[in-house]
Amino acid sequence: MISIASPAAVLGQQRPNVLVIAIDDLNDWVGCLDGHPQAQTPHIDRLAASGVLFTNAHCQSPLCNPSRTSLMTGLRPTTTGVYGLAPWFRALPEYKDWVTLPQYFMQHGYYTVTTGKVYHGGYGRQERERPEFDEWGIMPGGGKPRPEHRLIRLADPEDEKHWHPLMDWGVFPDRDEQMGDYQVATWAADRITQLAHDEDERPFMMFCGFSRPHVPCFAPQKWFDLYPDNALMMPPVLSNDRDDTPLFSWYLHWKLPEPRLSWLVRAGEWRSLVRSYLACVSFVDAQVGRVLDAVEKNGLSDNTIIVLWSDHG
Repeated sequence: MISIASPAAVLGQQRPNVLVIAIDDLNDWVGCLDGHPQAQTPHIDRLAASGVLFTNAHCQSPLCNPSRTSLMTGLRPTTTGVYGLAPWFRALPEYKDWVTLPQYFMQHGYYTVTTGKVYHGGYGRQERERPEFDEWGIMPGGGKPRPEHRLIRLADPEDEKHWHPLMDWGVFPDRDEQMGDYQVATWAADRITQLAHDEDERPFMMFCGFSRPHVPCFAPQKWFDLYPDNALMMPPVLSNDRDDTPLFSWYLHWKLPEPRLSWLVRAGEWRSLVRSYLACVSFVDAQVGRVLDAVEKNGLSDNTIIVLWSDHG
């Protein structure tokens, strides 16, 4: 996680704006975290260089919904009982009226905005009595656009029975503008510009969520060109890494659209996925940069706290 606050914001000369950038499934393959020696993330790196980089931060759960629920409610999964991709925590009677992070800011005079993936899936948009945000921006589907045909190779015909549409990666589509995350960054940048010149005196809190590098790991060719296949460095992985974990702990991901390392090796897709993941990381880094540029170009840098985080690796 990365956080930056200007001296003016810290000293309380005026209430600062808050920009929260969420990135789905981003691990430490970021330049400033040294998780992969070839990772190219200049925009996240410049944010880290100008703020505080948390190098000993831990996610509450290695799964989207419980981790995001925990961050927004301030409660651990062991408290909420939310361990999987369902339920939406508002469906639980004891949390129906729980005040979340954006609602707390709303109660204290902030105008709250969100776009992209912040809560898991479409959770939150249906709330009308106690809205999670003042304004909901666009939310393109995380797995879209998709190619007409699957890009990866399956190890054998039996795999077809268990293949999930999200379990795919490779070069697609042709242009950044076709990617949902590009559209989210465009919406966020445009909205920041509007808010900077708005007559509303309230400070704003914006949540901007990106779906990559979550599967399917698609990105245009230029991002793959940053990582030539013949020079790609593979990460060290312990083949017996799960031997000391209880079998029941694997239950959380038995039915999730995620590839197993054993299958990746057997299908000859391990190297391809590593390259695709790195390409997606660099692509989403560029979208982060576009949002950061909007803050700077509109003269908001001195009074905006920026927080960047990932739900899990």
